[in-house]
Order: sequence, then structure tokens, then C-alpha cells
Amino acid sequence: MDDTTIVLPSARAIRHEQLFTDSETLFLPHYITMSDFIAKLCIVEGYKYLDDDSRTLLLLEASDFKEFANLQIERNFFTFTKNSSYIFKFFEELSAELFDISMLDAADVYAEYEEHITILQELYRRYEKLCDERKLLDRIFLPKRYRFNAAYAKTHKKIEISLDGYLTNFELELLEQAAAFSEIRLRLSTTAFNAKMQSKLQELGFELESGYEYELSLNERTVLSKSKREKHSQITCQSFSEPLLQVAFIKQKIYEFVAKGHRAENIAVILPNEQQAQMIRAFDDKSNLNFAMGEPYNTTKLYTQLNATLKAIDQDSKENEARLDRVGDALYLKLHSIYYKKASEVDFTAFMGELSELFGSKQEIKIYEEELFKFEKLLPFMREMGVKSLLNIFMQRLSSRTLDDVRGGKVTVMGVLETRSVHFDGVIIIDFDDKNVPKRSDKDMFLNTKIREMAGLPTMSDRENLQKHYYEMLMSHAKEVAISYVSSSESSGSRFLKQLGIQEQNEHDELDFAAILFNRSKRVPMQEQEIVQEYSFKNVELSATRLKTYLSCKRKYYYKYVQNIQNHKIPKDMPEEYEIGNVVHRALSAVYEKKSSYDDARALKRDIDTALDEYCGNSELDKYLVAMQKKRLDAFVHTEMVRFKEGWKVHKTEEFFKEPFSGMTIVGQIDRVDKRDNIIEVLDYKTGSYMLNNKNNFMDAVDFQLEFYYLLAGGLGNVEGCAFYDLKESKIVPEAFLKEKIEILKSHIRDLLAVEELNFEKTDDVKHCQFCEYKIICGRE
Repeated sequence: MDDTTIVLPSARAIRHEQLFTDSETLFLPHYITMSDFIAKLCIVEGYKYLDDDSRTLLLLEASDFKEFANLQIERNFFTFTKNSSYIFKFFEELSAELFDISMLDAADVYAEYEEHITILQELYRRYEKLCDERKLLDRIFLPKRYRFNAAYAKTHKKIEISLDGYLTNFELELLEQAAAFSEIRLRLSTTAFNAKMQSKLQELGFELESGYEYELSLNERTVLSKSKREKHSQITCQSFSEPLLQVAFIKQKIYEFVAKGHRAENIAVILPNEQQAQMIRAFDDKSNLNFAMGEPYNTTKLYTQLNATLKAIDQDSKENEARLDRVGDALYLKLHSIYYKKASEVDFTAFMGELSELFGSKQEIKIYEEELFKFEKLLPFMREMGVKSLLNIFMQRLSSRTLDDVRGGKVTVMGVLETRSVHFDGVIIIDFDDKNVPKRSDKDMFLNTKIREMAGLPTMSDRENLQKHYYEMLMSHAKEVAISYVSSSESSGSRFLKQLGIQEQNEHDELDFAAILFNRSKRVPMQEQEIVQEYSFKNVELSATRLKTYLSCKRKYYYKYVQNIQNHKIPKDMPEEYEIGNVVHRALSAVYEKKSSYDDARALKRDIDTALDEYCGNSELDKYLVAMQKKRLDAFVHTEMVRFKEGWKVHKTEEFFKEPFSGMTIVGQIDRVDKRDNIIEVLDYKTGSYMLNNKNNFMDAVDFQLEFYYLLAGGLGNVEGCAFYDLKESKIVPEAFLKEKIEILKSHIRDLLAVEELNFEKTDDVKHCQFCEYKIICGRE
């Protein structure tokens, strides 16, 4: 029976060790994580451990003194909760290194941080007093309160510790005490990047060199074994212009590693930036991967529906309306009933507890109810807040949770910390850039590097070197390593690559990697088929738009008027230009339906503004754009008054007409018909751009809108002319080639009436495709 206790850095390292342990006996060594082992060596009597929420609330209470404001951390619950982690990290670091906070003044030789240090010392003192009064134990006070658990230490005859990181002074103190009862051995590898740990061990009497694997006896202070650390890995490095291509890189390298005989269980994907996991998961269509960091809770059905509902309540927009349509509105009325109330008016826990009954996933509900249970103790501190704020904080807490990945993929995706004491044959590391490798720490916010060195605390450089050590150990134990990073104006390869002697080797073209992600089976596209069929225009009511479509592109005509394929309109909060034009059209029509002419410019302007307000949308952008139109129409009012003085009156607005012409029925809706005596002038409002013909191009015209209006208005009287009414410039622009284009129109109609069979071919002039709604179908996207 093996009576050795093996201490490893993490639970993953234990699982990995047990999975790959070859043993002829069923009796395996006893495994324990370093954190659990240290905890079991300590006994604190009469105290109860603080949970994270309680310690935050207690620290908030301790911060209630005037000088605390100078730390620039607000004491309102919401802000303090977000920033308290920085304070705790700082206190935890002092505690781990057994450094008395009262001695910080001595380390700050130049008094650069005198005020901050004094405030932090007072905060620490107050917080410690509150914890002692209530017999609550925060881990930052463990080195002061513990009694060594000799009974536990005696139960372990032999302890082997895999030291793949850094031992704090407190951990070393406990191990030295345990050595009085047990045989303790340390196993570690030395590199240029764990010099801090080597220095600490040298203080204990161990003579160490970089580049070796050691087994040390803590009891005897002797080196039991020393062997040269061999590097077996073949390392390749590739850069990409886009982050997404790294997903293809992962897929390709997994395929190559497996093809070379590496077991999938011995391949790992390392993410220096764990936020990339979501992107990788989206392309894992074969479920080959398992994600050590789990699946974000904010992707669950429960969270998604809650989030969509709260967004829809908070802001009435097309986007939020569409989002709510996708997930359902079952929660809308329930949450709306409390959303704008005060926290003191609602039993938040009971209300939110009822909502979980609407969902079916046990794992989602379990986490939801756990967070709700924890949240209950915070509610007394938030009674003056609104329910809206409570919901926001609760949703943030939910979004920080994860669900276990249960898909069962054999290739593991993990962060670098998870790789401690875990060895793989094939390693793939992405995002190996300066921003992510090594990661910057936020523990230095209260002290600078010089003070940390004086106090013997780990510096930013020490922490970055420790990360580099993890990477080197991971690579040196692997047989093959593939590294990638994004090379762009905002990103470049990590300088650590040069320290490791790794050079970029772009063996494949980026397009090859893109094909891995987006390789689709080829289909015969619709647009490549020749569409020829019987067709007649004899019973067609012809509009100017219909004719323009036919003359511009027969394939578009086929999709729009034969197949009746309509463009899908995506609801938007931001109005399109044509929508503002429609508002102006409707407003002017409404004004002139009530009154055909004006002799007072102020009255006309007032009526136009009133009508514009009536037809304006509800969004702020709508109101802004309509306000701009009001200013532009000042000049229009002046032009109108000149016309009315000349005797013109508005006779018709937005009128639909249908008339026979050259053997066909032509149709159209005219914006405006003005009349003076028996003379008619047809006007087409334009708020945007429009095409004008000249003597060089009118023969090739496809737009006959004004010609249609001229012919349709003929029954109203003597049509003197047709013109565009340019509302931007407040001027009337007549059709210069009216008679000539009418003759061309007659010719087109003769051609239409002669059609019996039609080839609905695509246009050769691709400029018509730029804004065409059918360009994807036609393959001209």
C-alpha cells in the first residue's frame, strides 16, 4: 500500500495524474491540492469563515471614515462591490508574505504613498476589529489566528509536493512546521523565470541551477536528485491578420497532431485570453473539445430570456422588441410590474424565486437559486435603491457564473494556470501577443515596484516571470507545440517569443485556413440558370417603377413581378432617408388637402411644422431629422408664396391615376398637381438625390416617371409641364426632354406588347446591382 501523499497545484492536475498513472496495484497514493493541504494544516478555534459577499459588506462597513474618500473609491454599494476586490487582493498578498501592514511606512522611503498607506492601514485595522468582534475569519487574518494542526501532519509519513509555481512565506512556514512530523520532499524544475522561488529556496540552504529538475528534502535541506531538464518539443509559430483564423489554426493543428499518433486526451488548447473560448465553441461542430473554464451562464436560456425582457422594459426599441420576440414575452408583464419600484416596496427574493419555476433546466435553475440565496443577504444594504438597479446587479452576478461543460470532447481547452503540473504531447497556444502573454496584474495599484522590492513583496515583473515559467514548463514537456498570434496595427507577437528563441514560420496561406471554417459544399446557384418562359404584357398595368425595373434588369423584374419575392425589411430604430422623405410627403399632402393656397407665409410654415410633428416618429433621431427638414422648408415656403402669388393652387395631392396609353394601361400616384385656370403642372417631390437627363444620355433613359405623370394628368386639363420639386434646394426642375422621352416610351411599350416569350437575363451593367435587394440571389454580392 502506497502511504505517500502527493500535493499538486490543482484538482485538474490530480485528475490528469490519476488518469495517466500506470500501476500494478489498486492502491494509489493519496492526492490533495496545495490549497486544501495548507487549509488542513491550520486550525482556528471559535471563528467562522466569511463568504465573499459577507466580507465585502463588512469591508464596506469598515470603510466608513472620512479619509477613505481619498482612495477615490466610492462607498455606494454598487461601485464599492466592484472595486473591493483590489483592496482584498492587496491585503491577501501582504498576508501570504507574512508582511505586517504597519511596516509599510518603512518601505515607503520617499513617502510617495504615505497618504494611501495610512488609509489602508486604518481600513485594515477597522476591518480586523469588526471580524474579531463577530468571530468571523477572513483568510487574510489566517496567519495571525491559526494553530498548527500537528495531528493532521502526523497522519502523513511521506509528502511529495509538486512545486510548479511559487511558495509564499506563509506556505513555507507551514511546511517547515509539518517537516517536524513528516518527510517532505519538493519536486521542481528551474528555469530563468522562477528565479524568485530559487532564491527563496537558496535561503533555506539549497544550491540550485537553472535548467534542471530537482527533488529536495525539506527535512534534511539536501538535494536528493538533480537531472538536466530536456526539451523535446518541436515548436512552430504562425501569425494571422484576423483573430477568427486562429480557430481554423486550432482545428488544423488538432488534425495534424492526431494524424501523427498523439492521443486526443494528450492534446491541449491553451487560451491566454479565456474570452476567446466562446468563439472557439461556436465552431466546434463535432464536439471534439471540452472547456475547462465551463460555459458562460449568460448563454443559457434562463439568462437570455431574463436579459431580453429587462432590455425591452428599459428601452422601447425595434432591436429589443425583436430580441424579446425570439425568446418569448412570458416574463414581460411580471417584471414590468416591479421594474420601476423601490427595493423596499418589493419582496425581491420571493418574486425572483417564482420566476425560476418557468424554466426546465435543473443545472441553470440550481445556479440561479444559489445566486438568489446569496443575494438575499445583500438586500438590506440596497433598500434605498430601485428594483431596476437590483436586477442589474443580480444579472451581473449571474453572468459571472459558468456551467460545467458536459459535451465530453477529448481535447481540453484551458487557461495557462490550469496547466500547472499537467503535461501534454501536443500543445496549441493562440493569442500569444504582448497584451496576453504575459498578462498584466492589477495587484500593484496601491504600491509601486520600488516599495514592493523594499518590502520583499512580489513585483509585477515577478508575477510576469511566473507566467513565463508556466509557459516554458508546458512547452518543454510537450512533444509538439503550435503557437499563433494576431499581427495587426493593434497587436503583435509577444516579446516572450524572442526570449524562448521562437521564430514565426507562416507555412500556409491565410485563405487555406479560412477554407477550414467556411468550406461549403458547392451548389448550382439560381442565377446561373437561364430563365426563359412565356410571358405577356398585354394585361399588365404598367407603372414607371415597373418599367424602370424591366429596362434596368430583366432578372430583377422576374424576381419582383413574376415570382413576387419581396425584400425582407429589418425593423430599425434609426429611420432611413426615404422614410423621412415619406414623412415630408405625407405632411405636405395633409397641409394642401385642407387648403389649396396661402397668402401668409407664417401660416403656411406653422401648418407644415404642425403636420411634420404629427407624422414624425417617436425616436430622438426622428425628431432631430424632422427638425432639420423644418429648417430646410423655410426656403420652400418662400418659393410657395411666389407660386401662389402667380395664381397657382394645389389641385391634387398623392392622387392615384390610371389611363390607357399606346395599347397599355399606365398607372401611377402623383405627389402633387398644381392648377392655374385651365393650365396643369405636375410636380414630384424630391428630398434626396435624383437623376436628370441631358442631350447625350436621354436616349438611354430607363426612368420615365415624369412622362407617366404627364400622361396620367392629361384628363385634368392642359398639362403645361412636369417637374421635380427639389425640396433641398427649394426649386422646381422641369423635365427638359419631355416630348422626346414620350416618343421613346411609346417605342418601349410597342416592344412590350410584342413580347410572347422572355429571357429574364441578368443585367450587364453591374452598377444596377449595388443597391439591389436581389444581388445575393444573383451572386453579385
